[in-house]
Amino acid sequence: MAESFLTLTNKVLVRLNEVELTSSTFASARGIQVQAKNAVNEALRYINQREFNYPFNHSSQTETLVPGTVRYTLPASTKTVDYNTFRIVKDQDLGVSGGKLVKLDYNEYIDAYITQEDEVVTTTLNGSHSNSVTTLTLTSTTGFNASGSAFIGNEIISYTAISGNDLTGVTRATQGTTASAHATGVQVAQFEHGGVPLHIVRTLDNNYLLYPFPNKAYTLKFDFFTFPADLSAHDDTTTVPDRFSPVIADGATAFLYQYRGDTQQYGINFARFEDGIKHMQTLLINKFDYVRSTYIPNAGNSMGSAGARVL
Repeated sequence: MAESFLTLTNKVLVRLNEVELTSSTFASARGIQVQAKNAVNEALRYINQREFNYPFNHSSQTETLVPGTVRYTLPASTKTVDYNTFRIVKDQDLGVSGGKLVKLDYNEYIDAYITQEDEVVTTTLNGSHSNSVTTLTLTSTTGFNASGSAFIGNEIISYTAISGNDLTGVTRATQGTTASAHATGVQVAQFEHGGVPLHIVRTLDNNYLLYPFPNKAYTLKFDFFTFPADLSAHDDTTTVPDRFSPVIADGATAFLYQYRGDTQQYGINFARFEDGIKHMQTLLINKFDYVRSTYIPNAGNSMGSAGARVL
């Protein structure tokens, strides 16, 4: 369990002999109480900025891929991503056995595979369409072949002609897919290649792309570490386990003294805060078995040719 914003704030106020807040007075806090709330959030930000890979900030993401889409955006709260965890989920209906994606350097992708992005033409449906209509209205048909096939979600359709922004003579659910109703705004894509993604590429804007781009709505999963949002309501809880709440309180107390200009108390509490963070990292991140060396170089001592002793 993690402690609430109210509890953490009151722990700081008690240390400074200030009036505690209640759930009913929390939103209307004034003066030192507002500063205490701000200090709690500043302490939490400092903890998470120092080390993103705390296990309590670990999360996993499941994405339904869009046929014909190459580039994807990471969740807004993402701070670090484990690119070794990207994998396609097994799906018998889609005929995919699943498996881990192989990392590919962005420059390698540019040199060898970026032309795949020129193969895809995308637009969106203009209006909702049932699973039986034979004319599909698009936002734009620019770039689409005069006749051919297109992907809408997991459904592949064929069409015989284009009239304005309409695909006409549509045959639904081709190539073994299933006819579905589609909402307005759903992507419609046309491409000749694509397939089951094999490679994951970190992009220059710290998002990701796939090669080859998906030709079906496969499911993608990966692990990442979040940067939690600031606490706001009195009953908001931090991701930090409650056994480390004294560390948060030390940091918040230090920042509160800093607000007041008391450099001595700030220094004392901040040093305690730093020690607490190091302790957290030792317990939660640095889980190596440290072994102290028993080797002592031979310095001409009485140990003779052995040159070492066990301590």
